[in-house]
Amino acid sequence: MDLVKLTFSATLVCAAPASAWAQADQTSAFASSYAAEAKADYADAIAPIKAIYTGTYEQNLRLGWLYYLAKNYTAAAAHYQKAVEQRPYAVEPKFGLVKPLNSLGQIEKMLNLYQDILKIDPQNTQANYWTGVIYSNRKTYDKAARYFERVVNLYPFDYDSNLSLAWAYLNLGKKAEARALYTKALLIRPGDAAATAGLKRL
Repeated sequence: MDLVKLTFSATLVCAAPASAWAQADQTSAFASSYAAEAKADYADAIAPIKAIYTGTYEQNLRLGWLYYLAKNYTAAAAHYQKAVEQRPYAVEPKFGLVKPLNSLGQIEKMLNLYQDILKIDPQNTQANYWTGVIYSNRKTYDKAARYFERVVNLYPFDYDSNLSLAWAYLNLGKKAEARALYTKALLIRPGDAAATAGLKRL
């Protein structure tokens, strides 16, 4: 029995060191990165990930976030894009990519990402809401309303979605519906200036 144990241990040591050490290096690198991020030392947070960088999904996702915090939006977008390509059915890298694209003013690409998320998760509240915001900013209120309606149906007592849908309805001439939503927004936030101003426009 002892001989078997010794032989097995020897085999384990010979067979696994490269992957075990690589995992240990990555764990250590991420730990150092998190510690530096907590101090807002973003260059120091990026350095250990870059030192062990092999292009994994996790590394690209982490670097996307850190470059975003460091306000290097082009590098952030590049790493998030790699992560999106590596995990095409995941929503987290798409939401990550939205951040630097927003900072770069690439709204059409943001809209495409939100629509990609909604193909995977049609009820996703965040993607529905921000798609509605983009269409509302473009004054395409009929499309905006459809996305805001989904959010209000999921979260009937949410301030932002009620107010946004009320604004869309107001611009579509649906005054009764807009009034009901502005009134609800005031129930959520009594005395709210935006909701009060909306009611005065009816």
